[in-house]
This record gives sequence, C-alpha cells and structure tokens, in this order.
Amino acid sequence: MAKISLSNMMRKSLYSLSENIYLGGLCNIFVMLLPIPVISAILDGLASLFDMANSYLLSHFFKTASDVLRMLYPMLLLTYFSLFLSQKENISRVLVMTASFAIVFMICASTNSLTVGGNRPINLNIPFLILVLIPILVSKLIFYIESKEWIIRTELPNVVEESLNLIIITFLVIVIIGFPVFYLSNLMMSATENWFLDYNIHPLFDALILETTRNLLWFIGMNGHAVISSYSLDFDCSNVVNIVELKCHSENIINSMFLTTYASIGGAGNSLSLVLCMLLAKSKGYSRLGIVALTFSVFNINELVIYGLPVMFNPILIIPFIMVPVLSLSLAYLVTTLGFVAPITIPISWMTPTLYSGYLSTDGDINAVVLQVVIIIIGFLIYAPFFRRIDSMTIENGLFSKSLSNKYFNYQKLNESNPIGGVLPAMNQNLLAQDRINKLQGSGSFVLFFQPQYDMKNKKIISIEALIRHQDHKGKISPPTFIDDFHKVGLASDLDFWVLHRALAETAPFIKEFGITVSINVSPETFIKAGFFNIVKSEIEKINVPFSSIILEITEGVLIKDEFNTASTILKFRGLGVKIALDDFGSGYSSLGYLSKYEFDIVKIDRTLTMNTHNKIGEELFLLTCKIVRVLGAKIVVEGVETLREVELMEKENIPTVQGFFFAKPKPIEDIIFLNNVQF
Repeated sequence: MAKISLSNMMRKSLYSLSENIYLGGLCNIFVMLLPIPVISAILDGLASLFDMANSYLLSHFFKTASDVLRMLYPMLLLTYFSLFLSQKENISRVLVMTASFAIVFMICASTNSLTVGGNRPINLNIPFLILVLIPILVSKLIFYIESKEWIIRTELPNVVEESLNLIIITFLVIVIIGFPVFYLSNLMMSATENWFLDYNIHPLFDALILETTRNLLWFIGMNGHAVISSYSLDFDCSNVVNIVELKCHSENIINSMFLTTYASIGGAGNSLSLVLCMLLAKSKGYSRLGIVALTFSVFNINELVIYGLPVMFNPILIIPFIMVPVLSLSLAYLVTTLGFVAPITIPISWMTPTLYSGYLSTDGDINAVVLQVVIIIIGFLIYAPFFRRIDSMTIENGLFSKSLSNKYFNYQKLNESNPIGGVLPAMNQNLLAQDRINKLQGSGSFVLFFQPQYDMKNKKIISIEALIRHQDHKGKISPPTFIDDFHKVGLASDLDFWVLHRALAETAPFIKEFGITVSINVSPETFIKAGFFNIVKSEIEKINVPFSSIILEITEGVLIKDEFNTASTILKFRGLGVKIALDDFGSGYSSLGYLSKYEFDIVKIDRTLTMNTHNKIGEELFLLTCKIVRVLGAKIVVEGVETLREVELMEKENIPTVQGFFFAKPKPIEDIIFLNNVQF
C-alpha cells in the first residue's frame, strides 16, 4: 500500500486555517460568487470580439455589463460576509451591514477608490482584505456593545426604541472603527504606492516581487491583478497606453504586457499548466473540472481553478503557484535579453488566447510562441507532483454540495452548532486521515485476522471472514477504525486489493484441505471499479481453488452508489460461481428494498439486531428480518452472537450459520482449528 508523506509545517498550517470559522464562511462565499468574475470575463471577451469586428454598440453593451458585474462582486462579498457574521454573533444584520458599508465607502472616498458620475456605474475599487476585515471588526464591536447593554431603555414603543438604539450603536461603530481605519488606510495606501514605485534594484527583481504579491493575494481569495493592477503599468517604458512604436532595450524589457504574456498563461500562477495536470487526474471530479477550466484558461480566465480546485487557502499548491511564474519570468527575461526572442512591443488584450498572445505581442516572432510552450511544459512538471498529492486526497467529494450551499445561505437557520461546510474543513479531515495512516504505517504493519462462521447443526467451522487489523511493533492489535481514513484519502480500493490478495494467498491451503469458504469485504468504490471482476477472477485462478469457495461481502452503499453497474457485476460473479453476500443487513434504512431487486446468496444480519433480542420487541424484529430473508431464498448468517441466550435463540429458530465472540474472536489463520467440533 502506498505510503503518504506530508510535511509537518504544511499540516499544521492547514489545521490552523481550517479551524477558523471566518475562513470557512469566506470560502463558501467566494465559491458562491464564482459565477460573477467568470461571466464578467466572458463578457469582456465578447466586448473585445465585437470591437475588433467594428460593432461598437454591442462592444459597449458587453463592456458595460462586465463592468456592472465587476462592480457587484465586492458589494455582494461585503453583504454576504456581513450576513454570515451577524448570524455567527447573533446580532442585528442591519447593524452589521449598515456600519460596514458606511465605513467601506468612507475608505473608498478617502483613497479615490470610489468613482461616481457620468454614464459609468459606481466603482467600488478596494482591496478585498478590507472588505473582510471591516465587517469582522464591526460585528465584534456590536457584539461587545450589546453584551455591555449600552442601550437605551424608554417608555416609547418597541419599534421607536429599537430605532434609537440602532442610531446610537451605528454611530458608535462608525466613529470607533471608522476613523482609525480611515487613517490607517490612507497611511497604508501611501506606503504601498511608494514601495511599488521605488525601483532601485533591478526591473526583473521588481517584477518578481510584484508577481509574487499578486499570487499571494490570489491565494487568500483576492483578485491579485485587480488589487495591484495599477502598479504593473509602471513597468511600461512609457506612461501612455499606446506603445506600438515602443522599442524596448535590455534594461526595460519588462513591461505590463511582458508579465501578462509569460507569467499569466492561463491566468495567475500560469495556471494553464495546472489545468493540464487536472486533465490527467485520476479523480473524475478533477478531470471534469479540468475540461471545463481548459476553455477558460486558454483565454487566461482562471477563477474556476482558483476557487473550484481550489488554489485559494491550499498550502499544498501555494508553492508551485508562486514558483512557476517566478521561473517563467526569469527564463523569459533571460532569453529575451540574449536576443533569442523579440521583446514585447505590441499592446494586446489580457484575454488574447495563449500562444497567439506571444506571437502577436512580439510582432510575429515564432520564438515567443516556442517560449510560451516551454514555460507551459516546465510549469506542468512543477505542478504535477503537488497536484498528485491533491488528487490522492479526493477532496472534491465533500465540497460545496447543494445541501451545504443551501444551509449556508439559509441565514435564519445558520448557527454555531451547525457549522458551514467548505474547502478547509474537508481538506483538514483528509490531512488528518493521512496523518493517522502515516503513524500506523510507521508504528507497525497491517495484518489479516480471520473470524470463523459456525454451522449450528453440525457444530463446525464452515467459513471464515477476512478482517484487516493493525499490529504495532510490540504486537498490540488495533481494531479497523482506520478504514474510514483510507476512504477519505482515496485509497479504499488499494486497501481492498491488498486484503483480497493476502486473504486468497493465506487461505488457499485451508480451502483445499478443509473445503471451507472465505468471505472478503469489498468497498462500494472497488466493487463497481472497471476491471474489478477480471482482477478477482485472475486472483482466484492463480491460487487454484473453486470459485464457489469465495464469498464477496458488499454493503448497501454499493447499491446506492451505482445500481446498474452493481447489478451487472453481481450477475457476472454469480455466473462464475463466486457467492455474493449482503453485509450489515438491518443497520441501514433501505436494505429491504434492495433485497427484492438483487439475488444475494447470503444475507448477514447485523449485530445491531442480534444484540437487542433480549427484549420482546427486539426479538420480534430479529425474527421478522430472518423471515424476510428466507422468503427471498438467501442463506442467513447472523453476526455478533456473543451470549449463550443468543446462541439458544439461534438454535430455536433454526438459524444455519452464526458468527460472533461466543465462538471465537478474530485471530490469525494458523490459530484456527478447523477439525474440532464446537460444544455449547
């Protein structure tokens, strides 16, 4: 079985992030808002196409629509996050939203980030970090004020009294938070501008700093290009927009278009290389997402990758996400300086398709296209090992389901006891599972134990069930609680095939000598996996035992997962002679319906029914279940028989086969005595 390794620093960083409820809520908000930037980018592309076709009215329409959507994004982010925080703190949503919007618009007005007038809509151009921090500060302060009961008590009607308190609290919040934030935002804006505008070292070094900053902003869910887009213009050799006649020299090779052409292939982080990795993913979810994202990535739209994969808040992908553009810029600068590739001199749209952008921006130099191809390949090779780790975690199975999204946006029902699902908690669970598996693999090894099944009439062992256990270096045996961890990290099938191979190899001599049968548990993922039937058939043929001596145990989970493929696989195995058993019958809610759809050779009645036979209702349910199984013609095996009273009930009801601690606990196969009859 594959061993998973992950650095402690990476695990700890993700654990701390995933436990943050604010980031959990923010992740869901970013995903819910994902259609807005994607549609806005598509509208930008249509505007460019109609502009080139000299259809200026349509171009203006699509450009305006794109601007409106882009303007809505920060407002909706501020709205949804304020609603989330008001529910979390159990405070008035009106207070949080009103104060947050007031303070944010004050900051925008003071930093010239708020434009109103003319025929253009309001443009809320402000770093997303402020949109996140302001409502957090506002909600905390409102919670504090309300907890201290700094409110007015009057004889006025409730609605009037509530309005007065709203006015007072909102005023206090705006003054207490608004002024310090107003002052600091101006101070930070000035410092940031001076830092970006002070290029005293080398243009390449400055470009690397800018690109790294952009991608770090993307990592925390902010559009890095939008936040610091104005600074990239300072790399241009001229301040004018039209630089068609510009002839760059080695000292000013790097301009804003150079960054777009070589450091944003497919979007921030040269994410086209990452999309190619997704296309080759083992996980169907990632490969399907890669197919959809590829079309957008060709036009440098990568929001689907940032929020859908995700790259955002993903410490595994942050390394290549930063590294690939840095190496790409360095390589492009080197070959351009040496004269192998023409400098970027022709202004192009950021949505110009990949490869064509290199050709067009260098005025037809085919070497620029070759350079872009090389950069994509290098990026693919760098992203590949990191993405394989993500792929193995299969985190997409538990992310952003419809139920989770509905739960999040149903603000009336959201509370702290009903946490929000999202990227970070799901990733955290996968990493915790990896960590537990690592510790098991380092502290010992996995072994197979076998539990006998007894023929009640002849009082002898007729079958054994293979059960995986963990044995540490001191010989201590641990129960199979780790099986869920293998499912979480996508290694359930690896575990199943390991058990299958070992079980057949270890039991073959006993099957031939004593004529027993062997039961092997198979997870739903494995049972419907392509090629599973042929693998089992080949393994049985290798050990040269009758197919009828092998029993595959499945749970109703496989029936729910894929009814068509399950039915087909069951028929093929039964045609071969392999028996199929429905395991844990009685523990689920829908097994009765499946009994009528599929022909099972054996039905194993779960311990949850057996253990309640000491009371009248429990015994009646148990007997009714046995009757149903008999009507359908399947053989009954009762699990979890642990007391003499339960054994006597099995004899009384003519139960043919039982399994449980009363007869034997799971043990190594060499410790099972097949010849001895059992007395009870």
